[in-house]
Amino acid sequence: MSCLRKHILKSKTYYLEVHDDEMILSEHKNMLNAKYVIPYKWETRVMWKASENEELCAFGIYYNNRIKWFDSDHNSLNLLKIHLSARVFFGNISIFYDSNQILGQGASSKVCLVKCKKSISNYAAKCISKKYLLQKKSSDRINRLKQEIEILQKIDHPSFIKLYEIYQGENSYYIVTDYLEGHTLYNYIKTYPDDQLPSFQIREAIKVIITALNYLDSKKIIHRDIKLENILLQKPNDITSLKIIDFGLATYQEPLQKLCVCGTPGYIAPEILQNYNNEEYFTQKCDIFSAGVIFYKLLTKRTLFRAENTLEIMEKNKQCQINFQEFEFKLQKEAFSLLKAMLDPNPKTRYSAQQCLNHPYFNCKLENINILQEILDKATGFSGITQIFDQKETHSIGQECQAAQIKRCNPTSYKIRIEQQKRSKSPRKYADFQFYYPSFCQMNSLESLSSKGSSYNISHIENIVNDKLDSVIEDDEKQQIYHI
Repeated sequence: MSCLRKHILKSKTYYLEVHDDEMILSEHKNMLNAKYVIPYKWETRVMWKASENEELCAFGIYYNNRIKWFDSDHNSLNLLKIHLSARVFFGNISIFYDSNQILGQGASSKVCLVKCKKSISNYAAKCISKKYLLQKKSSDRINRLKQEIEILQKIDHPSFIKLYEIYQGENSYYIVTDYLEGHTLYNYIKTYPDDQLPSFQIREAIKVIITALNYLDSKKIIHRDIKLENILLQKPNDITSLKIIDFGLATYQEPLQKLCVCGTPGYIAPEILQNYNNEEYFTQKCDIFSAGVIFYKLLTKRTLFRAENTLEIMEKNKQCQINFQEFEFKLQKEAFSLLKAMLDPNPKTRYSAQQCLNHPYFNCKLENINILQEILDKATGFSGITQIFDQKETHSIGQECQAAQIKRCNPTSYKIRIEQQKRSKSPRKYADFQFYYPSFCQMNSLESLSSKGSSYNISHIENIVNDKLDSVIEDDEKQQIYHI
């Protein structure tokens, strides 16, 4: 593009070219003997001027501690701004955005909702205080911000927040990114109406997260702060629109980074807390463990390391003594297998992101716990509390029949083997099908009922269940196909 450098006596025309690592300005159209060479460095800042009708009319560069202004038409300047976006700091953010709402705030920064004046599109702007960055005599905080911006510039993936522009004001730095309308994954789980997320949503969510981590691995980047609060839904209530945010603690795999306490208590890989004084280094397996903690929460709606204060959480996180037997029979076997592989305390045997994606869990048939539980309730006659207490021999069902326990019991699994099946239509083989129903509904209860002359004997129940199962599986398959 061409632009005009105005002087009192005589103005000069300059020709501008944008390259991958620098912008050059020359008085010659063949771009020889360039007078201004502006590399894309931390110190580089491009300023802007707008006319009364809010159209761009000039840009400025710092040269010998002065701003040199160049005039041009709006379309050329707007195209220049697009090419320089996220490569260098811009000035005069108020020319382009309006802001009147704070989305979140921390000790060192706040996140504002900003609206683009031209397109009326919404974006999020992370505002970092210069005072906070310069409080320490060391340059650690500045270096972390530089690395965060550098990493965001390299990432181009739908599961990560996208960097659009960076601005520098008198008192703050501004990082303009996507505005995500949905809640954090933490709030999504918390406000979900049912006791358990649907199995297809759990699988979709963890697949998006692991796929994103696999992308980071290909870029040799470690996030180091994967947690429920750092995963947002771009669209409200759409779990397929997950995006990972906040690269403030992110680093590169190479050169190797020595372990230091880094992350959020309860999500930190145990090797970080156990070996940070030794010659050990960060690996991508740290993020896999954190994703495993999220997977645990999705599957069980429980917090993995529960304690009353942060110190106790850190200690449990460090010891990493997980009682897998507690919920082994409450989960689908493929989900349970993947969960154990992700939460392996040993980083050498813990799965990588690619190994997780190759796990059978992402290809197996999902079992809808709630639907299968409802079918068995109806088949056995235990669909209501009153029916249970109407039985004369309540001792055969056990103490779990008490109403208070029934209301808060979780589904448990029981394997039913069907040795003899005579099906006239659409025969299916359920040699070892994992079946789910309430914990108070044990097999010995069914046997006792049939021996007492109940109208529901075991073979009759099996026939009802098998007749219903075909339609349930077909409906479940349609539901999964629709959501995929």
